Amino acid sequence: MTQPIKNVTVMGAGGLFGTEVLGALQREDAFNLSILSRKSSKSNFPPGIKVTKVDDDYPLDQLIKAFQGQDALVSTLPGRPYTVHLRMIDAAIQAGVKRFIPTEYGNNTCPAAGELVTLYAEQAKVAAYLKSKESAGLTWTAIHTGQFFDWGIESEWLDYHLEEKRVTIYDSGDKLWSTTNISTAATAVARVLLNPENTKNKAIFEASFTVSQRQVLETLERETGTAWKVETMSSADAMKMATELDDKDYSDGLKLLVLMLLYADDANRGANFENFGLSNELLGLPEESLAEVISRIVKKT
Repeated sequence: MTQPIKNVTVMGAGGLFGTEVLGALQREDAFNLSILSRKSSKSNFPPGIKVTKVDDDYPLDQLIKAFQGQDALVSTLPGRPYTVHLRMIDAAIQAGVKRFIPTEYGNNTCPAAGELVTLYAEQAKVAAYLKSKESAGLTWTAIHTGQFFDWGIESEWLDYHLEEKRVTIYDSGDKLWSTTNISTAATAVARVLLNPENTKNKAIFEASFTVSQRQVLETLERETGTAWKVETMSSADAMKMATELDDKDYSDGLKLLVLMLLYADDANRGANFENFGLSNELLGLPEESLAEVISRIVKKT
């Protein structure tokens, strides 16, 4: 029987998702929380939580010291450079940590996804490294949430433009892809730590809903009471455009490639998580309605 997880350190707690994860862990009121932060970070954290500062290049000796006495580490750091994550795994083993949750989240990091997006190929290397270290006593859980839906609509990251009532539909627009609201994704992280035995050494998939581009568009048109301007583009043209851009973090090129994992009709790149079996019930996640979520977003704008 896996021992309960009590002491948890979050890495990247000042970022978009890290802030949500920290809040979800606090709401469970079941963990002694700590934060690992870079010395140069300007992030502000909630009072009462221990913050350990390390050099910006995350030296191994400083990581081992910071991880002493921790039951679990939750990484919400950017996926690059992936070698930092490998170093954190090594430090976790030397410090006697029980569970490591890597920066997976987002889309499935299956080989078909990695062939298109090098970021996911690099994250897959981290997952493979964790598997190779199971004999050292470190367990792991990779949590796949899909792209964050509510954030993706509000920020226009998913290519729905609320103010202009405009959308780009790629290929047929009927490809199904799984997606999760950001607070639900954060809750999933906390629930994994509350259920260590049934989430041990595996990748789990969860989603607020599985939808198509056109289903989202139809719901947006209904909730805004307006016919949207629909632009179309083939995935072939989109991928050609992406090759002319860079694929650095937060770049337009990387964004376009990630969207093609979801939207392109030409291949199955693992974006429909229902094909792998969802862990929503295991994690006690809420049932969510696409119409209700979009209605809430529309009312905010």
